[in-house]
Amino acid sequence: MKAAATATICLVLAFAAWAGNAFYAAGVPGGELKYWSPALVAGAMIAFFVVHGRQLYSGRQLLAFAVTVFLVGWFFETVSVLTGFPFGNYHYTELMAPFLGHVPVSVMPAYCVMGYVSFSMARILLNRLGGRPDAVLRFGVPIAASLLMVVWDLSMDPLRATIERRWVWLDGGPHFGVPIENYFGWAFVTWIMFQAFTLLLGRGRAKTLALTPAETARYWLSVPIIYLAFAVEYVLNPVFAASGAQAVSVNGLEMAAGEIEAQVALLTATTMLPLAVLAIARLRRILVRSRLGFRDGAVAETKNRGQTIPLGDERL
Repeated sequence: MKAAATATICLVLAFAAWAGNAFYAAGVPGGELKYWSPALVAGAMIAFFVVHGRQLYSGRQLLAFAVTVFLVGWFFETVSVLTGFPFGNYHYTELMAPFLGHVPVSVMPAYCVMGYVSFSMARILLNRLGGRPDAVLRFGVPIAASLLMVVWDLSMDPLRATIERRWVWLDGGPHFGVPIENYFGWAFVTWIMFQAFTLLLGRGRAKTLALTPAETARYWLSVPIIYLAFAVEYVLNPVFAASGAQAVSVNGLEMAAGEIEAQVALLTATTMLPLAVLAIARLRRILVRSRLGFRDGAVAETKNRGQTIPLGDERL
């Protein structure tokens, strides 16, 4: 597949994920939209992971990313369900069936696709889209990517756990019933995933794509857009107010679901949205510098076509 066509396909997939999450926000609990729209989101996200990732990494590297995320995610989820470390004391409900042991099968693909998006977002924000892997890509990007995952979970967990009861926090917590240690656990576990992946990349050959600066920017633009796909649901929840009248238990007290959704929407607007805007601004700067002829750390051009993107050690 030509890299220029890939850029367009990735944008289409990003907006498909937007549409799926918008449908989910509009659907009433137990209704058809709530039931079917996650399939659209999952399909778009998985396709994005494959299509976008295949331009950056070899097939073996993408497989290494997926396997690393699956194994690390399943291990720590299982340990936490059984012991309370590192996320806290919780268990999944039957709404998340089927299970692999104590962990829903769907959890690992979610880690994988959102992990890939967060890792790519971190590369944009830290200006590491091109050139061979350096210390920032190897160690800075995994830290930034793990924090981007935590930012997402700050909005996601209260909705899925407290309102939808897909999992239950046994001891409650100050963040709408979610314990703070959950977020420290997320930072720790996702950092392990990302750090392991970057160490696997090695210092192999770089991949050259026939992309103009504009095509390069459009290719990477799909990353912050798809990162915001879940923000679409979180921001639209109070607008549709499908769950607004529902009463939920938060640390033993009743609270309106609509109040939680409104506060989560505000949280999303002040965390996920600014980060995506910052990434888009970074891409715009890269595009401008490329057109002016600068050799940026993010984009290495040759005669106005061809971007050098690190592929790592293809022997993985």
